Amino acid sequence: MTPARSITAVRTVREDNLGASTFIEKGWHQIAHGDFAAAEQTLANALRLAPSDMKARGLLGWALMRQARYDEALKILDEVLGHEATDSMARASIGYVCMRTGRLMEAHTHMSVAANQMRDPKATLYGSFYLGLLYGQQRDVIEAERYFRRTLSLAPNFIEAYYELGRIFWSSGQRTEAENVWKAGNAANRFSEWGKRCAEAIRLSRVGIEPQSFS
Repeated sequence: MTPARSITAVRTVREDNLGASTFIEKGWHQIAHGDFAAAEQTLANALRLAPSDMKARGLLGWALMRQARYDEALKILDEVLGHEATDSMARASIGYVCMRTGRLMEAHTHMSVAANQMRDPKATLYGSFYLGLLYGQQRDVIEAERYFRRTLSLAPNFIEAYYELGRIFWSSGQRTEAENVWKAGNAANRFSEWGKRCAEAIRLSRVGIEPQSFS
């Protein structure tokens, strides 16, 4: 006679993908609004319901990387990319981690692949934005401006790109250009967090203080 515990052991674990989807959408919304710690908790809830959901894993890696928890983020993102080599959003995020950890050539490769593919518009957007950050870090004003402008052509309400483009102009001595960009960012969405930061950047710039990077 088969012991009862053997029957329990062979039960198939069913994943609640429908239930997880609610947490995934909420997690993405929190990431988009910069609430990365809350997104981490939300996406952990999604993965408790559907442990194999790669979209939830990719977003969790994103939330971790934006909290500067790069080793944890990279482990998860590598897993996602290993499962699906064409996951361009995971590749863009790996590029960001590489940039923040000083692996600039790797960062450029990953970001460029994400920015130039056509399957995932979100990955194209963030790949372009991250390339703007990368070139800005390297003080290449022309290329940084090109990729930030491309980001804004893809998503005019991506106010973070206005903010960072203004910082690029400010750091290169183009103070009038910087203020004009921040004004445009604030006008595009003055009630958003980044719109408010654009307004604050103008105030700081006028008293000679360089606005900090949040990206």
